Amino acid sequence: MAAAEDEKLTRRAALRVGIVYFCLALVVEATTVPHFSQFFFTVEPRDVVVKKGAKTLLNCSAYHGDMSPAIRWIKDGQNLNLANTNRRTLLENGSLFFEEVLHSKSNTDRGLYQCEASVSGLGTIISRKARIDIAHIAKHFDAEPIAQIVYLHDTAVFSCRINGISRPRVRWFKDRKEVKKSNNIFIYDDGYLEIHPVQFTDFGTYMCEASNADRSRTSRVVSLRQNPKTDEITKGVAPYFIERPKNTKAVVGSTVVLHCGANGHDSQGKRPGIQWLKDGSRIQFKSSKNARIQTVGSLSLRIMMLTKADAGVYTCRAVNLEDSVDSDASLTVLVPPKFEKRPANVFAHTNSDVMFECDVSGHPPPIISWFKNGDVVIPSDYFQITDGKNLKILGLVNSDEGIYQCFGSNELGNVQASAQLVILQPDIPLPTTPSLYPLVHPGAMFTDSKNLPSMPNNLRAVLVSTRFVTLSWQTPDHTGPSGIIAYSVFWRERDSERERVTNTTTTEANIQHLKSDTEYVFHVRAYNRFGPSTKDATLTVTTDQEVHVPSPPVNLRAVPVSPTAIKVTWDAPQHKKGYITHYVLIYYEVGSTNEDEITVQGTGFTLQNLKIFREYSFRVVAHNQNGPGMSTEEFVAQTFSSTPSATPQNFTLEVSSATRIIVRWEPPPLDKQNGIITGYKIRYKKSGTKQGKTVTTDGNRNNYALTDLRKGTEYQVRISALTVNGSGITTPWQSASTYRDNLYEHNVPPAPARLQVKPKANSIVVNWAPPPTDAKILVRGYVLGYGRGIPDVYQTTLDANTHDYTIQNLQPASEYVISIRAFNNAGQGRVKLETVTTSEETTEEPATPMMPPIGLKAIVLSPSTIVLTWADNSLGKSQKINDNRYYTVRYTPLPTNRGRARFVNSTDLNAHVDGLKPNTQYEFVVMVIKGRRESTWSMSVINTTQESAPGSEPRDLTPVPMEKNPLAVTLNWQPPQRPNGLITDIKGYLIFYTTDSKQEDRDWVVEGVVGDHLSTVISDLTPDTTYFFKVQARNRKGYGPMSKTVIYKTPKVTKSASTESSAPGGLSMNVIIIIAAVGVGVTFLIVIVAVIAIILVCRRRDAQRQAALSYKSPNKPVKGIQKDVKPPDLWIHQPNNLELDKMSKSHRSESNMSVATSTMRRSSQGSSDRLDDLPPGMDALDKRRNSFVGESGYPSSGEERYQAPQHRSIIRPKPITIPVDAQPVHREPVATVTALPNGHIMQMIDPRDGLPMRPVYPRTQYNTQYTSTPRVNAGDIPQSSSTKRLHSSDDDEGNCSYGHDVMEDSYTSRIGYVKPQQNLSPYKKPTPPVSSGPIKPRTAVPVVTSKAPDVTLKSGKEDPGLEVKNKSLSTEELTAEMANLEGLMKDLNAITQQEFEC
Repeated sequence: MAAAEDEKLTRRAALRVGIVYFCLALVVEATTVPHFSQFFFTVEPRDVVVKKGAKTLLNCSAYHGDMSPAIRWIKDGQNLNLANTNRRTLLENGSLFFEEVLHSKSNTDRGLYQCEASVSGLGTIISRKARIDIAHIAKHFDAEPIAQIVYLHDTAVFSCRINGISRPRVRWFKDRKEVKKSNNIFIYDDGYLEIHPVQFTDFGTYMCEASNADRSRTSRVVSLRQNPKTDEITKGVAPYFIERPKNTKAVVGSTVVLHCGANGHDSQGKRPGIQWLKDGSRIQFKSSKNARIQTVGSLSLRIMMLTKADAGVYTCRAVNLEDSVDSDASLTVLVPPKFEKRPANVFAHTNSDVMFECDVSGHPPPIISWFKNGDVVIPSDYFQITDGKNLKILGLVNSDEGIYQCFGSNELGNVQASAQLVILQPDIPLPTTPSLYPLVHPGAMFTDSKNLPSMPNNLRAVLVSTRFVTLSWQTPDHTGPSGIIAYSVFWRERDSERERVTNTTTTEANIQHLKSDTEYVFHVRAYNRFGPSTKDATLTVTTDQEVHVPSPPVNLRAVPVSPTAIKVTWDAPQHKKGYITHYVLIYYEVGSTNEDEITVQGTGFTLQNLKIFREYSFRVVAHNQNGPGMSTEEFVAQTFSSTPSATPQNFTLEVSSATRIIVRWEPPPLDKQNGIITGYKIRYKKSGTKQGKTVTTDGNRNNYALTDLRKGTEYQVRISALTVNGSGITTPWQSASTYRDNLYEHNVPPAPARLQVKPKANSIVVNWAPPPTDAKILVRGYVLGYGRGIPDVYQTTLDANTHDYTIQNLQPASEYVISIRAFNNAGQGRVKLETVTTSEETTEEPATPMMPPIGLKAIVLSPSTIVLTWADNSLGKSQKINDNRYYTVRYTPLPTNRGRARFVNSTDLNAHVDGLKPNTQYEFVVMVIKGRRESTWSMSVINTTQESAPGSEPRDLTPVPMEKNPLAVTLNWQPPQRPNGLITDIKGYLIFYTTDSKQEDRDWVVEGVVGDHLSTVISDLTPDTTYFFKVQARNRKGYGPMSKTVIYKTPKVTKSASTESSAPGGLSMNVIIIIAAVGVGVTFLIVIVAVIAIILVCRRRDAQRQAALSYKSPNKPVKGIQKDVKPPDLWIHQPNNLELDKMSKSHRSESNMSVATSTMRRSSQGSSDRLDDLPPGMDALDKRRNSFVGESGYPSSGEERYQAPQHRSIIRPKPITIPVDAQPVHREPVATVTALPNGHIMQMIDPRDGLPMRPVYPRTQYNTQYTSTPRVNAGDIPQSSSTKRLHSSDDDEGNCSYGHDVMEDSYTSRIGYVKPQQNLSPYKKPTPPVSSGPIKPRTAVPVVTSKAPDVTLKSGKEDPGLEVKNKSLSTEELTAEMANLEGLMKDLNAITQQEFEC
């Protein structure tokens, strides 16, 4: 007792000390929590323009909470020396002051400046770049005014452009006097002067003056004069441009003006009208003066508050009755860099990987670069810039700590953002992430090494490739008290200090992104809750060698040079890995499935004979002496447009009224359009005249109404399609005549009958039906209106025969209200409205043909993991991915109805698929995806995961008492929900039971059940005792979890019943009857043998006397023997010496038969073990008692079962009958055990009393062939009192049966029928027994399984009550058996005496 108390006190003291140290560690950790420092710029320098010799200031200021940062300046990438000059001064706040700005050929202050701030022990940051420009203006104008001759009321446009910094301001002078704005004079900030319409006072001389901070310059003087040739106006002049829109670049948010001016007079004296189109669609202008897009001056286009959506191709169209002309220009919207995502501060441990994310938007797309502590980061194997923007650092070391900056720059400027990387020691958990050991034992920091795990076993490389290695290992031999919770895999290049790490909870890892032909050192460390393993498992692996082929060519460019030619250029690869033999230029038309290639020796090629206005995709592959290298990224270019090379299709004319003709058409064939169709030019005239009129429609129209025609007049019409390059081929003239009468217009038209809208991202397709025709009201046209949220913000007038229209240039994901109304001369009719939302905008990529991956392989690593590898033909021999493609793997368990398909993505040519089910077959396929393009699925591969120990416990463990044996219990259960293997592979179950539930599992009594049986019997229990039972499944891979414990209490039993049921060595009355029957049978055989021997001796002695006397008895013939036929010998005349065969078979059968006896205190009658599972000390006899014996195939086991010897009769068996009235009314149950679909197990029924009883057949199932005895069941007996006769199936033809009537009569009181019994299935109805008599209803047989042999064996131990009940019946049966044997002996003696005499 004292020693125990001392031990308890010692443990408590140790626990207190551990808690104290643990708390101290937490306090120390709390005081040294890592944190980030506040270090940033408060002011950064900006671009300035200064005059030479003037003063200027570049502002800069940085903040750090603990100390003032040290500031210095950088100019054009070099440190700026401020020590030996007074002209430049560094101010206290860090700003740079210039006393005098210099600008000469030898010395200039013009350039890019950056401010650099440093904090000792923390790092360095640099500001964005700021430019100092010297004010200047160019010597020559880019565009000067040009003299013009115009008609009165025409338009005059002058332009004045000159380069300068800053942007020069332009002023205009007329006749040496400055021009001021007026009603017809428009002056623009970009240097344009527009006069519309020209008045008589506007004629004169004009000049411009451009000036900035440097100086001013004056243009030449030009004149504006009146055109005296007025006779040309009366003939009609087609439109012509005096000012065409020019390609323009403008900054988002600014205002831009696209100038366009045209003159010309048609035959009616009208000036040309100006229409504007964007990307081939006509622009609808708002009527409001504050509209963002509107026309100014002579209908030039002004766009205010410019957005990115305004970028595109704009077309100015000048139209009059003579003709129409187009001129287009592109508008590019520039967007300065802007951060969409800034890099964030990061805590990290050594050997880990970190990713700094940075995203900068702008147009042109900004170029992103990274800096660490002011120095540019050069990409390498461990410093990678992914997706052109994010910085990834692999295998951190302490020297990687510092400040990292992301810079984004384009032609409009640059921006920067910084983030701090703090490297922590491995024992300090990350403040932002949970620790690797969430439940560390309190004494872990002072733990004994015995509590730590040993190193992992059998570390090996399962798969080695050029870019990845798959490792696998086994759990340590010693896992410690808490078990393994995680593993860490470290790897590094040999002779390199930079090491990487990954963590996993499984016993395998797939290490990606390795270098080819490189030696790596891997070591794996195991962790439990007490700490890491005492030693690491180490492995050295060399990756496979990669083919030495060139890297991709760089700077691939494709520039169209004509409508049918594109020039493609590139530069040589950075890594040639030998000498370049040639290049292969691969190209295809976007949307096509066929690629063409050309071998090129240089670094450029011009492709000829291409299709007009088609997109082509190009990529280049360099070849060296080892073969093709990696391909470049695809570059898409489009050939120039041209005029359409075909006429519009389906050109028709339709007369709709006395003054109207409807023109209908379809666009030219797609491959003949040669560009975007911007409109259609319709020329019409009266038949027989040369003078006609021209109208031009929008490019999205397919019909047009020619109005205001003369009644009853024939007109000729033709049409051609337009692109920005001009008009295409015209159709032949077609004729149509107008009606003679007009329709009525006394009322406005009713509303259109139907309105349908179909939204897209930037357009809405509108369709409608005309008003009902029964109104008989003329419809002259329709007014289509639309607006965001409200109707009729924009309106378009359409002719009466137009019933569809496409509204262009809409905002995506916006709600629009569409209205449509018909009109005539009486006014506009009722409106019909519809609300619709445009879809979100998506970027369509060229439909590049993508080939599916090939060579898919599935390698099984574990019960839950499969590694997939494949190849990609489009990557060449190097199989290295340099673009943004990725792969999607689809895997499905087979058969497909077992689960739905799952997907996993991979950016490499392999995938690590885990979380699979053990012992399950899966089908795998893979596809490649690049942007919005994807391939089809590859060919599938199928593999099966390994088996594992059962993953769940057996279910529904239920104890069922046995009424006839109160000291036994039947245990029933269901198999595990996750057996993790085929059910036939389960080695069985372990039954644990005890009377003390607090005992350890190893102290419980264990009994085994072999195979997949779901029931067993536990006997010889103690009366009035509570037992605890649980069951555990096992298979070839190990043991599963235990089931929940169930409780069963045995009942109280009387002393006599207990004594009878437990009397050792006692024999039941049935056994005594069997032994007596065997003795009688042996005696009978001995008598027969003696009689035969006497007969043989007598025959030999009197052979001569028998021959001489030739005994005959004609007057007394023997019954059953024909005359003059020698009687058959009872032994000799058996066919084929059958008596010898049966004697030998009987001998073998009886010699191998044994009666099983139990030597164990407890037994499980529902279980049986294999011979291999028996204890080593069991002798051969014990093993034989637990094995199969005899030819019958009936099992005998050592579980207290007896098997009666199967007698082999020397004499051929006769038909046997059994009296039915002596049989029980219940059928003998079929001995089977399995799980029913509903999870219940039927109880066994004793045929004598109908009460539940313990099964007397072996629960263990064996695959034994029953060859010698047919499967019979004594329960299939017709319930009739009549005596029937059934012949044995062994009867041969011509079988003689001496004394047959006597034998049949002697058994007439006790026999019935025995017939073969079919195997019963719980899913099939049992076939009715074959019988010639009526069959009475019988109790249903409880079928538990169909695997057990349909043979019921009696147990050596019967229930005490059952033995007493059947004792008298067994004695009468024995007496009747003896009487029958005596009668048989008398019959045999009578026969022999009559036939033979000694």
